[in-house]
Amino acid sequence: MISSLHQIIKKATELHVEHINSTDIYSIEEIYSVPIEIDDKYLSNIISLHDLNFQEQVILLLALAPYFSPQTLDIFLAKNPNFDVICTEFGGTTEKPHRGVIPTGETAVFLLAARDPEKRKEIAYLLLPEGKLSRHSLVDLEAVKNGVPIFSGKLIPNDELVQHILYGEVKPPKLSQQFPAKQLDTKMNWEDLIINEKTNDQLNDLKNWLTYHNQLIQHPELGKRAKLGYKTLFYGPPGTGKTLTASLLGKTANRPVFRIDLSLMVSKYIGETEKNLAGIFKRAENKNWILFFDEAESLFSKRTNNESSNDRFANQEVAYLLQRIENYNGMVILASNLKENMDSAFIRRFQSIVHFPKPETKERAIIWKKTIPSDLPLNKEVNLNALVNNYQFTASQISNIVQSCYISAISLKEETITRTNLIKNMRLETSKEDLLFEELI
Repeated sequence: MISSLHQIIKKATELHVEHINSTDIYSIEEIYSVPIEIDDKYLSNIISLHDLNFQEQVILLLALAPYFSPQTLDIFLAKNPNFDVICTEFGGTTEKPHRGVIPTGETAVFLLAARDPEKRKEIAYLLLPEGKLSRHSLVDLEAVKNGVPIFSGKLIPNDELVQHILYGEVKPPKLSQQFPAKQLDTKMNWEDLIINEKTNDQLNDLKNWLTYHNQLIQHPELGKRAKLGYKTLFYGPPGTGKTLTASLLGKTANRPVFRIDLSLMVSKYIGETEKNLAGIFKRAENKNWILFFDEAESLFSKRTNNESSNDRFANQEVAYLLQRIENYNGMVILASNLKENMDSAFIRRFQSIVHFPKPETKERAIIWKKTIPSDLPLNKEVNLNALVNNYQFTASQISNIVQSCYISAISLKEETITRTNLIKNMRLETSKEDLLFEELI
């Protein structure tokens, strides 16, 4: 697929050498007459799907060249014989550990515009964020610092496009500084989530949005007023099912759920948090991902009234996130232990606010019964009613206690969960919150 690009580069450099001592605008019709042949089926389908013109195809191939044929770009390391420096017109840059040329916007302009100012404008438009290449997440022109010519930015192909061509599939993104999110999944089902009726009714609304939102968007009258995405707040104490619910929503709708790791997201350096957020949303756009911000108050808590420069930058981060969430066309879930800690600017923008309270007596009874395994029942000396009524454990805490009891029972070769075993592990669970424990069973 790079052979056509090689011919175009050869023609362009030949024309450049012929006119290197001239300021005249030379004809580049020979370049535009080179037929582009794409032998990769997936890439060919992408080009047809988005109806890419000749110039867009060349830019796409140019961006992909370092991944599939880096030697094709070696010609751009040639020097201008008059000044003994690499030709300015070629653009391109180098970056360790890659030893070859990484094309820039200027490289695309050299091939497709030469010295023609009108052609240069055409290429400039193609490289804008609203151009097909960026809009369809194929190639982006890297942003540069203020005062640096915009065409100095590298041509960055979509990572998933590269993976499709290399591996025939897209590998799930891994947690990293560049992608501070981890995919959630669960073996559990909805019947394993024990919540009150009000919370369950609200979650049904979220399930319905995931199922029928596309029909709403396509409605001739309602579609033009409908919001592209859905924003919801889950709030309640730890261990009440917020993360499990996010996982189950994705499992039911067959959509990936990514939990944003705020410890990697938030940076002490000004502007870095916004950059990290931008990377997440850019990667997620148009993929039906569900984005889950756990412990969201650590980033999106109430802000002060611009009393310091740090406060102002924190407020800018909030405003930036609001904008990205508003423009995101998928579901965004923010989870917090306390709704009161959240910035009111966020609260107003949520389409739903779902409360996950600690389970009441009825729910706790169901959770204990579902969690205790059939092959290791409670010993008859344990009063289940007293256990349910006297201890307000969450589902997560009950799960921790039963699992610890199971391990202890195996080690002691016991066939039931004894009172001693249960008390010991309940005491350990309670100590995590520095609470006093009373033996009430």
